[in-house]
Amino acid sequence: MAAKEQKTLDKKKLQALSDTPIYKIDLPANRYDLLSIESFAVALKVFMGDMPPPVYKAIEPPTPHEMVVSESVRAVRPYVVCAVLRNVTFSPASYKSFIDLQDKLHQNLCRKRTLVSVGTHDMDTVKGPFKYDAVPRKEIDFVPLKEEQVLNGENFIEHYQKDLQLCKFLHMIEKEPNFPLIRDADDVVMSLPPIINSRHSQITLDTKNIFIEATAVDEYKANVCINQIIAAFSYYCKEQFTVEPVTVKYADGRQVVTPDLSTKEMECKVDWMNRSIGIEWGAEDMARCLTKMLLEATVKDANTISVKVPPTRSDILHQVDVMEDVAIAYGYNNIVKKAPPTLSVGKQEPHSKLSHMVRMEFAQAGYNEALTLSLASYDDCFVKMRKEKDLALAVSIANPQTPEFQMCRISLLPGLMRTVFASIATPVPIKLFEVSDVVLKDATQDTGSRNERRAAAVYCSTSSALDTIHGLMDHVLQMLGCAPKSAAQPEGYHIAPSEDAAFFPGRQAEVFVKGQKVGIFGIIHPQVLKAFGVGMPVTAMELNLEPFV
Repeated sequence: MAAKEQKTLDKKKLQALSDTPIYKIDLPANRYDLLSIESFAVALKVFMGDMPPPVYKAIEPPTPHEMVVSESVRAVRPYVVCAVLRNVTFSPASYKSFIDLQDKLHQNLCRKRTLVSVGTHDMDTVKGPFKYDAVPRKEIDFVPLKEEQVLNGENFIEHYQKDLQLCKFLHMIEKEPNFPLIRDADDVVMSLPPIINSRHSQITLDTKNIFIEATAVDEYKANVCINQIIAAFSYYCKEQFTVEPVTVKYADGRQVVTPDLSTKEMECKVDWMNRSIGIEWGAEDMARCLTKMLLEATVKDANTISVKVPPTRSDILHQVDVMEDVAIAYGYNNIVKKAPPTLSVGKQEPHSKLSHMVRMEFAQAGYNEALTLSLASYDDCFVKMRKEKDLALAVSIANPQTPEFQMCRISLLPGLMRTVFASIATPVPIKLFEVSDVVLKDATQDTGSRNERRAAAVYCSTSSALDTIHGLMDHVLQMLGCAPKSAAQPEGYHIAPSEDAAFFPGRQAEVFVKGQKVGIFGIIHPQVLKAFGVGMPVTAMELNLEPFV
């Protein structure tokens, strides 16, 4: 159609093209239930009133299905969620859609298999109970999907490093001494998650019964993933929208029946949703349209709707999500545009405005802006800066996951020193600045702490440059409307000797404005330079911008 409209082909080729329109539909990132053509078709039929919202049911199998999880997988991918689809009929198109949905879920919800990895198997080629455990590499032998020969776990990584599609997933297990395996009762390997399935249990067009497993580091995401596959392809089961559950038995004694097809109910207020959207709808109208959006809704009273959220709608977390569906069903283009009832004038926040002005001055002086992390280590903020550890000043992080993030920074200089070290191979002088917040404890605040906007700069070269940093400090202060103290300017700024341990003695000074200390500048102490791995002199300044806001 596009080629015909744009006339980009010759007449004969244009006549051979189809006139069938092709629709491109953009889906919201949180609507996983619309990722397959099957689930999208069901949603469209329900919206058009051609069918009621489907009800997904778990039916008991003749023989219970079990998945036994070993303690050995706790360090790799500790969770698994399973399900069985019975009496499925595939066509070439639906089979392709089945594979495509798994790929889309892997890329989006599963975050490229880092959170969840899905495997699907021909149930008739394996038998339960199934096992999920981690096995030493040398004990693994199986024929992977699309391969002809048996592959041993010892050369598994080397083999798939040449595979352009699968090599990007190897980092998740390549350093592990044991690989996770899904096996059946006869120890037949079904999959090595999160990389590849076994050829033995591969799905084909003739497959009738499907065993689905999702190994994960996030159990909730695994349940969401399995539910989406079930919702889409239980449509092709002989008994539509049914699934057989699997009991997952963990090593600690916990037993979970999966998939979880339970619904959740919430109450929504009609007047709040009307006010939020800007419409005037009654409870009956809202309930009818929510049902069209796959949310079974009933009127509880004139101002309350009870909404039953199906297992496929993981995006519905709060009343505001229901309100969004009401707005979509109503039609965004049908909402009457009107001016807001309140009159307000927007303007730049004072801290942001001042910070922008200071950044411009630093940049025009030839300095490059650095953006360092707000969290830091005790070592950087205290030990390397030759200061005593002061927990009364610093906001500490409870149970830090890494020693690099133990506290909120109390100065911008440690971050700039680390940036100088990382930039040491660049031509000198290295001129860096940062305008950002530090966090300090403050018992007068509700949170017990406060943010303080500061500006800092460093100058690194083959020789110290105290005059350069002094001049930069003077320039910034004058730009802030603060002239040097004199008889004509008694309220101006002045400098005084300083004894900060991070700076060289006798080569540092504090800056005062109206009797309040607002900054410091000087030559960084050689021991600080050595601690940060910087082999050249560094001159630095730091200024508190709060008094100037």
